[in-house]
Amino acid sequence: MDWDKLRIFHAVASAGSFTHAGQMLALSQSAVSRQISALEEEINTPLFQRHARGLTLTDEGELLYGAVSDVLTRLGQAEEALKNAQSAPRGSLKVTSSHGLGTYWLLPRINEFVRDFPELQVHLVFEDRELDLAQREADLAIRMRAPVQADLIQRKLFTVHYHLCASGDYIAAHGTPRNQEELT
Repeated sequence: MDWDKLRIFHAVASAGSFTHAGQMLALSQSAVSRQISALEEEINTPLFQRHARGLTLTDEGELLYGAVSDVLTRLGQAEEALKNAQSAPRGSLKVTSSHGLGTYWLLPRINEFVRDFPELQVHLVFEDRELDLAQREADLAIRMRAPVQADLIQRKLFTVHYHLCASGDYIAAHGTPRNQEELT
């Protein structure tokens, strides 16, 4: 069955006339009537009893009207759920990070995030090995370097400045290193 015909059928059944349904749908009365006739022909069943004071649904029309109403209700609920899903995250989010980064950077910030998104259950996994996001080992990874998986979406969260420090005793014993190899 053609969804457009079912939508027009529902409007006619709700309005009780082709004219009022046409006004609601911005269609002519004759276009509405043609669509209903085509639907009745397609299913080989009359859906309306036509009389001087308007239209009434046949038993088959009542059955179809109930089914179409249910579908429209469910579509409306799905549309609302999709709108809500876009506006407020909900469900489960598995976040992975290394032990050090997770402990010192992520943990102090996670409470505010959880407060901002109460419908989201956050599960933290601190692993020094990289979990495979493509295999759904985690949903989100916070790391100190670029991922090895090329197809992942990356966002820079902050900049880390590294400093190399040595004790005076080390410098006295080994001298000032000129390159990285001299540190091993």
